[in-house]
Amino acid sequence: TSTYIHPNIKNLIKTLNKTKKDWQTLRNPSIKTELNRIEKLIKKLEKESRQKDKTEELETLNPENGTLWTKAKIMRRKAQKIPALKGEFKLALSDPDKAETIAVSLEKQFSLNNLSHSETEEEVNESTNNFSPPINNNYQNDNINSIQPSEVIKIIKKLNIKKACGSDGITNKMIKNIPCTMVFALTEIINNIFNFNYFPNAWKTAVVVPILKPGKDPTIPENYRPISLLSTLSKITENFILDKLNEHLIGNKILCPEQFGFRKSLTTNHQLLRVVEYITSGFDRGECTAAVFLDIQKAFDRVWKQGLIHKLIMYKTPPNLVQLLNSYLDDRKFVVRIGNSSSESKTMKAGIPQGGKISPVLYSIYVNDIPTTHKTLLGMYADDTTILARNKNPKYTAAAINQHLQKLEDWFVKWKIALNVSKTEAVYFAKGEKKHKPVIKIKNKIIPWSQQAKYLGIILDNKLTWQSHISSIKTKFRNVTRKLYPLIARDSDMKRKYKILIYTAILRPIITYGCPIWGSAAKSNINKLEVLENNIIRQICKAGWYMRNEDIRKAIKLPSLKDFIKKISVNFYNNIENIDNEAIQQIDKYTPNIKSKRPRKILL
Repeated sequence: TSTYIHPNIKNLIKTLNKTKKDWQTLRNPSIKTELNRIEKLIKKLEKESRQKDKTEELETLNPENGTLWTKAKIMRRKAQKIPALKGEFKLALSDPDKAETIAVSLEKQFSLNNLSHSETEEEVNESTNNFSPPINNNYQNDNINSIQPSEVIKIIKKLNIKKACGSDGITNKMIKNIPCTMVFALTEIINNIFNFNYFPNAWKTAVVVPILKPGKDPTIPENYRPISLLSTLSKITENFILDKLNEHLIGNKILCPEQFGFRKSLTTNHQLLRVVEYITSGFDRGECTAAVFLDIQKAFDRVWKQGLIHKLIMYKTPPNLVQLLNSYLDDRKFVVRIGNSSSESKTMKAGIPQGGKISPVLYSIYVNDIPTTHKTLLGMYADDTTILARNKNPKYTAAAINQHLQKLEDWFVKWKIALNVSKTEAVYFAKGEKKHKPVIKIKNKIIPWSQQAKYLGIILDNKLTWQSHISSIKTKFRNVTRKLYPLIARDSDMKRKYKILIYTAILRPIITYGCPIWGSAAKSNINKLEVLENNIIRQICKAGWYMRNEDIRKAIKLPSLKDFIKKISVNFYNNIENIDNEAIQQIDKYTPNIKSKRPRKILL
């Protein structure tokens, strides 16, 4: 795009060129002085012009039309170009070569783990081979009610027009503007998918956009995370398949209560609460807790499809739905796209489609029969799995954990799930220093005890002081603030109410994530976070040194961080009673104590 040049600058440039020629010819010092003066004046006018453009841009930013959030998103996540990649035999320099190199890497990723258990394989083969869905001569499934156009319209209205399209090139904006006749046609296609129990092959190809994993070497293809773009028509249809599947799962109470991932009313905070309450209640009784945080290799990408279908059959899923889900999972493909170049189509030999509406629930079904023991606590959120055991005697704790781990090892092999032992962490939670800690083993390898572990975005240190987590919050907060500084700086010309909106919508959630769990931390730790907030608020409001933080917050009607954390926590704990989940209801009910480290202390 061409840059607009002010007429004054144009005239000065002409004068500059003439003066430069005079200086080169005459070498008169007074001409040189004039030349320097003109150059400085041009630079000053250019700077003022750029500042004016920037001011106008900031003044036009508005949350209602989305320009404010778009600008903030661009500043937070700047796209990085993929450099030359190290392929198997050569360097990939061009975009087509890079796309193909990453596609070959992902094809290996979407394949079964090299694990075998003959008895389970025979059982699965027999089950899936003997499965015979009912024959439907009338092409009309009596067990599944027909989808109505009004239901399709309801889902279409919820589509986000800013989401990228799949391989068919049909955008969400196109679908939101289709005429009624097209809605009727789409409804008929969806009903026929249910009638024939067949998912269209045209919707089974995903476009994969590779995104570099944080802190990884950009020249290695395996260090890129695949972001799959699926057809929107496929996603609309998946909503109805998911409804039928959930109806069966909820109606028959099939999913285990320990799995909190992708469950209604359950969040990461609820699973974290189970874990932290288990540890802190042990502290109150003088018990130590051993916790192992398991790392499952490529959990979603290496699901054994045949094993999943077998489990659907075992859970007495309606046969028509089993056949449709088998069609949905079968013969899925993907292409990698970099810039305008795409790789050749590759086959997914294992795994469930990333980005699919049904995929999270299918994974929950696949791991639903994970072994449990009465001596340990099992916590799951999707593929994030932890087991805990507590006792005053470290030997008992070790025996309980090792017994559970042995059961898990056997179960992982049966269902071709690989555990990454090197990334699996263990933490021994105790009030005081413990010189003699028990030995924990996985696959005959001793797992070393760590001082802390990160679980569901929260750092749990071995004494639950929350110091490490709060230090992590400070680092992350400052990094994001640095990226957004041009918008919220003192000299930024953006309206103050929009600066405050950026703080409350983007920056404050970084601080408050998981606060019902760690909000009972020592005052000295909470004060560190209040300092972060106060500094940003003073910057946004251009406050002088003589202005009190309390007066500033009162003027802009912003509650203090402490009050805001307490408000979130009160709502969180009040809503727990209404959650219909056995694992949640088993959490101890107690009156908060000021001397205790337990999470509900925040309510005092």
